[in-house]
Parts: sequence; C-alpha cells; structure tokens
Amino acid sequence: MKRLVPIPCGCTEHLKNAEETGFGYHVVSVQLKDARIFEQVVISEGCIIEVRGYKEIPFSPQDVASVSVNHKRWNFRDQSDTRAKSRAATA
Repeated sequence: MKRLVPIPCGCTEHLKNAEETGFGYHVVSVQLKDARIFEQVVISEGCIIEVRGYKEIPFSPQDVASVSVNHKRWNFRDQSDTRAKSRAATA
C-alpha cells in the first residue's frame, strides 16, 4: 500500500489559491531542505499521493522546504514510469 505524505501547513495555503491541474489535484514541484527538487509531484487534499518515477514517496513531510504549482502533467495513474524505475533499481 502506498504511503501518503501530508504537506507542511505553510504550503497548503498556497495550494488553496492555485488553480487545480485536474479535478481534485495539483501537479507541483517540491523542493527539499537538502536542495533536491522533484518536478512532478501530485498533491490531493493536502497529501502528496505520487512522485513521478517512484513507487513510494522518497521523502518525509519534514524534508519539504517549498511547494510550487507547475501543472507539468503526466498520466500518473499509468504505473509504467514506476515499473521502469523499479526494474532499473533492481537490475
């Protein structure tokens, strides 16, 4: 089962005022405190539900420095990205 990661409270206010990427979700860029950036992250109802190319969310809520809506769409319901990354990691 996938783990949902709540986003920090300071980031949720920004999302409330932003236009949704699709019905009920935003595609955002997440910058972590260690300067790593994840460009395609899906957030719905205050939780990160998917990070492109990862089977699980690769960071915790405490790691998040900022979130910004970028609407970089991809079919996140199609798991082909996740399977490709998982196969590469186990090869």
